This record gives sequence, structure tokens and C-alpha cells, in this order.
Amino acid sequence: MTKLEPLTPEVLRKKLGFELASDGGPSVRSIANAARECVQKWRSPTRARVTRFLNQQLLAASFDEDFVRDRVTNVLDTLIETGDLTKARFDGKHCLVLSRTQWIKITDEEFAFLGHGDTDAPLIGSLNSYVRRVSRVGKFATPTSLFDYMGLPGHLRHFARRTGTTIDAPLSEFWSVLCNLAKNEGQPIDADQIRAVVDPPGSTNGFFGRHDQLSVSGRWKQAAPEGVWCAVRPGRNQFEWHPIILSVGEREVLSLDLYDWDEWCWSLLARGRSIGIEERSYYSDGTLSFEHPIPTQFRRLLSLIGEPGEKSWTWRMSLGAENAFSKWRGLVQ
Repeated sequence: MTKLEPLTPEVLRKKLGFELASDGGPSVRSIANAARECVQKWRSPTRARVTRFLNQQLLAASFDEDFVRDRVTNVLDTLIETGDLTKARFDGKHCLVLSRTQWIKITDEEFAFLGHGDTDAPLIGSLNSYVRRVSRVGKFATPTSLFDYMGLPGHLRHFARRTGTTIDAPLSEFWSVLCNLAKNEGQPIDADQIRAVVDPPGSTNGFFGRHDQLSVSGRWKQAAPEGVWCAVRPGRNQFEWHPIILSVGEREVLSLDLYDWDEWCWSLLARGRSIGIEERSYYSDGTLSFEHPIPTQFRRLLSLIGEPGEKSWTWRMSLGAENAFSKWRGLVQ
């Protein structure tokens, strides 16, 4: 008689290929692998179908629902953002396809592998890795440089929207444009309604703080002195805040609405560059830590060369990868 194996959560997870992360949820790496496998096998499935399948599999494997839904969404978003998966529209439906095969050189000993196909090289990274990183490229492959992969600096998209030009403007010039627009086209606003980042980088022991609580914390203040600041104004309810540039003069306070939070993050970096007090980050013991929110383009690169750390705004990566990030950041800023 064949002895039946008890189907415990651990056994089912192993059969389905899901690994347990340190926080008790499913690992980023195993969700990413499962997502790529779904897209490859099903050939252009809708994102909704992939999401539903992954959620069902993870819940069947007894992972907590609080972990599952947010993590699946985050992983799919990141695979699209890094270029591992590509969004496509077929018959009016939002679908996913594997991107074309692409190798990205991070260092001489570290490469990212994106898109269609697989590699027989040993993987580098941990359970939190979104993309596949290896120590050597495939046969006959020509890796793309990190700078070519990243493309133009992210602030130029916002600069072009504000000015109608496509010049390669430095980050400090972006801040000058925003200051002029806020002073000349900004709308009057009640100074008691705003919340602004007033304290400089490096203050409050590196704690950036929050604006979306009953009272502000960190570098945020509920009143701003004369000058131009990165700030927020109230939305439709107490939990909604809109990103703005705030111009405080002797006689009036003006608000310039920003397009989104990505433009706000670039504005914060641009202000630091313009006034000569840069927003800060530091690397220690394999972890890159930021003391400020980062733009989408930063997250795209960090998801490629590293993986999220245990704390918010931290990323684990090799020293070589951090050097590559710092070199890229120096060029785009």
C-alpha cells in the first residue's frame, strides 16, 4: 500500500515553489519566478489572471492574506518597472508578456538578466530579489550598460512638461523653473492649511518624518518661513494630501500643484542641489539607506541591482552595485 504524504503548508509551499521570507510571508523571489512562469506558459495572459492565480496559490499554501495581496501587486509592478515584463494590450485587454532578453552590466562580476529565456549561471542575491542577477552573461550575449538601460534622468520628463522643451537641463535648473512658476502662476492658499519640509537634510537625526498624521514629525513643519518649499496641501479628506511647491512671501502665500509624487521627489532633490545642501544617503554593511523619499527612477535601478532592506527606505546590495548607483546618481543630478 502506498503511504500518503501529509499535505502540510510546508509541503505544499515546497511543491508550488514558494519560499518563506523572514517576515513570515512569501518571498519576493519566489513570487517573481512564479509570475514569469505564468506569463511564459500562458502566453500574453491578462494581468488580472496572473494576479488572481498567484493570490489563490499563495493563500492555498497558507500564507497570510495581509502579506499576499500587497506583495503580489508590488512584485508585478516592479517586474514591469524594471523591464522584466512588458504591458501589452490585446483585444482591448491589459496583458503581460515577457520582455525581450536583455543583460544589464552592474559591475564586472554582476549582471542582471531580464525578459524571455533563462540562464544556467548561479543566481546572486537573496529571497528578496526581484530580478535575476548572475556573475556572468550568457554565451554570445552583449550586455547593456547601466546608463543606457536607465535612459534620460527622470526629472527631464517633468522639466519638459513644465517648459515645453526637451533640453538636457541640470537638476538645479528644474528647481529654478518650479520657483518661477510658483511665484508667477501659483494660487493663493491659507498658510494654516499647508505642511512643508522646512528643516534641512541631516537634521532631526536623519529622520524625514511624516506629514499625514494629526501632527507632523521629522523635517516637516505646519508653518513655513519666507522662501520656496516642497510641501503638501489638504485633499478631500483628512487622509489625502496633494504635493505642491509652496512660495511664501511677505504679503502672500502661493501654491503650485505638482503632477504627482514622483515630481515632488525630484523637486526635493532639485532644491537640495540648488541651495547646496544635498539630500542624504549612506552605505554601511551592505545596506544603502536614504534619509528622503526617492523618485520612481531610483526605485527602478535599486530593484535591478539590489533588494529591499529590513527597514523602510533601505536597500541591500554589494559594494560594487552601490558604487554603480552612486556613479549613475552623480550623473543624473
